[in-house]
Amino acid sequence: MIANPSPIRHAYEVLPVGNLPERSRKYGVGKEIAGKVYVHRRYERVLGDVVDEAKDHLPREFEYDVVKYDGRSGVVSFVEVDDFDTSNEPTVGAIITVRADGAVTQREQLADPHIYHHKWLFVADDYGGFDVEASKQRSKRWTELDGVDRCRIGVRSYWEREVLPRLDG
Repeated sequence: MIANPSPIRHAYEVLPVGNLPERSRKYGVGKEIAGKVYVHRRYERVLGDVVDEAKDHLPREFEYDVVKYDGRSGVVSFVEVDDFDTSNEPTVGAIITVRADGAVTQREQLADPHIYHHKWLFVADDYGGFDVEASKQRSKRWTELDGVDRCRIGVRSYWEREVLPRLDG
């Protein structure tokens, strides 16, 4: 494998084409990328007290759908994903990040936002917000496509321009 400084790129390059990733073995649910785990807020309890402690630093009006946890650094991020249940590849919105020392940063949604793939990993099979099995099948279909630059698929414009026409066409 070619050395690659981007953890997201590395995470996708290690999967053979057509093979689906597995949910976090440590937590039983969640998408793991480069030592971080992403879960839907319904499952945030699996991450432990660190999430509750970090939530104390959130503005009351901030509504999040996904929690990202870095177990090495203790950083917890709360991510707005307004279309999590309705979009096949949900859009990453604003993010509030809480460091282990309590420092808080906020990033608004990017002009060309990131998207999440394999959203079924973020939830358990009994999740009722979307058809989990259909989401798995969609993941299988797009991972079987040839010529997909897995270094760029997390950016909505690339996905819509290069992958969706082949996937949905």
